[in-house]
Amino acid sequence: MTGLERNRAKLFEHDGGLFVAAFDHPQMYGVMQGLENPIATIDAMLDTELDGFILNPGIFPLLQLRHVAKRKIIMRVSLGGTMLSKNFADCHHVMVSPQNAIDQGADAILVMLVLGGDHDRDSMIEVARTIDSFHKFSIPVIVEVLAADFTKNNEAGFVRDGARIAAEIGADAVKAFYCDNLQAVTAGCPVPVILAGGPKDSDIVKIAAEAVASGVHGFAFGRNIFQNENPAGLIRALNRVLRKGE
Repeated sequence: MTGLERNRAKLFEHDGGLFVAAFDHPQMYGVMQGLENPIATIDAMLDTELDGFILNPGIFPLLQLRHVAKRKIIMRVSLGGTMLSKNFADCHHVMVSPQNAIDQGADAILVMLVLGGDHDRDSMIEVARTIDSFHKFSIPVIVEVLAADFTKNNEAGFVRDGARIAAEIGADAVKAFYCDNLQAVTAGCPVPVILAGGPKDSDIVKIAAEAVASGVHGFAFGRNIFQNENPAGLIRALNRVLRKGE
């Protein structure tokens, strides 16, 4: 077994699934309800069933041992602009080196693959080169697939094809948005698919159950968790869905 294979397996060592809270939104949105104080939010979830967190590089130096003990800490390493801009980039660039990710203690990285825009090829090259460089350090890479036209992020055909494209260029796992016929997405993707979120105003537990039944291997939920009135209760319910199929 190689170092990369070992580290990849460790991401899914908890009953074959990965359940993380995505707290990387402020890189794009700035201050957000529920993440005004990210360390306090993380502290409030340390006694839950979460496997870990997705965080931006600037939060890593603020973490202490209690935050990382027995947790998977995934670093988002790409950026594409903010909501302050008139235009959001259709090719996200990587801002962190593999050595920096290792030094900060990341268990894996997350990078965005934007497809369907004017710079589709450039986006693929950026992600493929990032996968190659981080794999040389045995660091697993999770690829989140985005549509340049955000209205297509939940279209079944886009999600299915985007997940497969990400796997074909080397992703160790794919973070994909909810869509109809998720089973076609997982069936067409040779690496684990992690659900990124569900439709607005939806029953996220019901969506999660449907996703698990369709072959999804984990959850990476953001606002559904950090803006929920009872995040611990929701995490408990989602964990039962993922681990026990309830």
